[in-house]
Amino acid sequence: MKRFFAMVLTLSMLLCGCEPKPLERTFFTMNTVMQFKIWGKDADNGYGRIITKLQELESSWSATSEDSILWQLNNGNTIFQLEPGQAALLDKAETLSQRTGGAFNPKMRCLSEAWGFYNEQHRVPTQEEIDAAMADPQWDLGGALKGYAGQKCAELLTDLKIDRALLNLGGNVQTYGEKPDGTPWQVGIQNPDGGNYVGIVSVTGTMSVVTSGDYQRYFEVDGVRYHHILDPETGYPADSGLRSVTVICADGMTADCLSTALFVMGLEEAAEFWRQNGGFEAVFLLSDGSIYATR
Repeated sequence: MKRFFAMVLTLSMLLCGCEPKPLERTFFTMNTVMQFKIWGKDADNGYGRIITKLQELESSWSATSEDSILWQLNNGNTIFQLEPGQAALLDKAETLSQRTGGAFNPKMRCLSEAWGFYNEQHRVPTQEEIDAAMADPQWDLGGALKGYAGQKCAELLTDLKIDRALLNLGGNVQTYGEKPDGTPWQVGIQNPDGGNYVGIVSVTGTMSVVTSGDYQRYFEVDGVRYHHILDPETGYPADSGLRSVTVICADGMTADCLSTALFVMGLEEAAEFWRQNGGFEAVFLLSDGSIYATR
């Protein structure tokens, strides 16, 4: 690994003068604002397919809707049967959990609910409440679904006359195709304390760039900040010395899950995980303000 001594402070996208303007749309789903830029003759059709897919995924995998797959699984509906694609998604989540030694855990619904991150009724639970929640492993794909969705949306565009697209799914960035001017896509890494970006990552082609950070969802009690990235071992917000982790990967769901797992691990364990596994790149923002990145 190497330390970044200088980082670009702005995010820009320059379009060639001859390049048609993209279709730009904003949509709210999965409890977040999503922004889309799509270039090509079938841009309207592509946007329509994306929205349909996102709504389908939200309906199927909501942890709170009684009509969802997760609700059926969490409430022991033995008659309910998964379709092959649905089973594959859950299998992949389990595999990524095992691969990260449990640092990513897709069955922490009760724990997240105990901290009030489902209904925004935030509170610090008692140790007894934490222990009880950790003993009740219920499915929650909040740390995987947006990455999976971005990847699936990009796949939807492949059989259309779509030249390129830039999809921002509530901070999960999915690129598709090449940038209009032939240069890499530039994706900003947010400053956890607000203000300008602390840097950018450059990606080419179809890639996912996903960030998990302690500044995204949190609350404060008696001057103590409690963020939403919970450590599966302790039941408390992960205290790993990191402010954020950005993962760059060709597979959106993997990027999403790993950004959470690496945050929980902390820099040293995360660096070793990268060395042993590969297949992705990452940028780490530490609590002391320093920045590290894989090669």
